[in-house]
Amino acid sequence: MKKVSNGGFTLVELMVAVGIMGVLLAIGLPQYNEYLVKGKLTEAMSMLSDLQLRQEQYYQDNRTYSNGMTPRVAGSYFTNTTCVTANSGQTYICSAGSSALGYTYTISETGTKTTTKGGVVVQCWLKSSSGTC
Repeated sequence: MKKVSNGGFTLVELMVAVGIMGVLLAIGLPQYNEYLVKGKLTEAMSMLSDLQLRQEQYYQDNRTYSNGMTPRVAGSYFTNTTCVTANSGQTYICSAGSSALGYTYTISETGTKTTTKGGVVVQCWLKSSSGTC
């Protein structure tokens, strides 16, 4: 009697393939999530840089900073964006926050940049969730 080969895969071969896919997914998924967060963080940096430039232009014309200035384009991820003045309009702090990502970025009239993430304040703008400036 002749043995007929169906040409399919054995259970062991399928389990090896599933195991390899699992390892690749375990390595790749966190890296992909980090990539997505980096892309979203640049929105806040762009919005605050624009606000800083517009505040300085406003100051040149009016000798005071504008209270309540908002970005020209609404953000997709950083929707809580405000500028608040103090000292009779001679200082300001603009901030962009995202409740979904948990980051808040700020910039002042002196160019001081800070990032708040989970209650921790860093004296720079973080460019990734790993904590690098």
